[in-house]
Amino acid sequence: MRPVKKRGVWLAAALVLLALAAWLMSRGDKEKPTVTPRKIEFPRRPKPAEQERASRRRTLPPLPAPSPDAEAPRWKRDPVLVALPADPERSAMVLEIAALKESPIMQIWLDCMLSRGDERAGFARFKDRYGIDVLEDVERVATSSTGLVVLQGSFEGATFERERWTSRTYGEKGVVYEDKDTGRVVATWGPDLLIADRRAEPGLVEDAIDRLESTDPAQGSILQEHQAYSDVYGVLSPDDLSRMLPPGQEELAERIREAVARVEIHVDASEDVAVVAEVAGPAGEQMADLSKMFGAALSVGRLNAKREGNDELAELLDYARVETQRRPREGKENKPGEQRFSVDMALPVDLLKNLGPCRRDRDDPRRDVEAEPAPAPPG
Repeated sequence: MRPVKKRGVWLAAALVLLALAAWLMSRGDKEKPTVTPRKIEFPRRPKPAEQERASRRRTLPPLPAPSPDAEAPRWKRDPVLVALPADPERSAMVLEIAALKESPIMQIWLDCMLSRGDERAGFARFKDRYGIDVLEDVERVATSSTGLVVLQGSFEGATFERERWTSRTYGEKGVVYEDKDTGRVVATWGPDLLIADRRAEPGLVEDAIDRLESTDPAQGSILQEHQAYSDVYGVLSPDDLSRMLPPGQEELAERIREAVARVEIHVDASEDVAVVAEVAGPAGEQMADLSKMFGAALSVGRLNAKREGNDELAELLDYARVETQRRPREGKENKPGEQRFSVDMALPVDLLKNLGPCRRDRDDPRRDVEAEPAPAPPG
């Protein structure tokens, strides 16, 4: 599934924004005057179109009530969220490929990347081998730190060569394919879900199908329905966040593991790229201190970038801030004894197009590919 991963891998950089603060903590202190950054809307709640999208995707029947006298309403469920592992110690991210490919920055990067012969040929080979057009057939991709990948789209034309793959049915709607050489497992579940295992973990794909077909009232998901909005969204575990920090930040990594319960990520790329990372943990001094550490790190990094003449980084950090949430947001009520703060980061398109995957083209005199905006799609 590498071509799918390539389409969204740049957005994984959103997760590194929290780690960026730690990296910036030990740099300069001289400030220059700056221009006030323009107002950017951050993804703090679903837009009406995203609410409609989420409602349309709830196609799994509701789970039965835990007991005959239970009066709580039971809702239909989103199969992609259900297929993901439920372990709260894990991380998971969802990339809305259909929305992202229409965003200004993705159109710029796709236009640049598809101008390369090797990229275009890679898409063609993938379609020839599996019968899947990555840019047309895939609607969204979900991935978890277990190695599980779930794709939703149109996969009626997916093909797996008998010379390379064995196949068997699994459950009511699953078909499991195993690569004879590598042991890698891929499965289809109905016409619109494709489930893959990046690590060849025994049973990982089958477990996802079990969750999709389970009627256990206690079944949960690492990602909740109310979290499924924006162009990229997900949750990051404290352990995964701490492992993202650069060398020399062991103390901060330990504080994250001690104080943070979870980090919720939302990225909106409809105009500029706006990122919100909501950090939640037990209320108290540890979370308050951690919030101050991130705020101080961003301030120090901003001063240093200006002192060192790194205008691109300085501009990026002009849009970054830490916000302490004194009142819970709508639909995001704090658990008892819980405290939150958010790290907000905006990445303007004009800055991103000079930092994206085609940067090497500008630096290579043999190429004259310029990262200019792609033309609007027909119609």
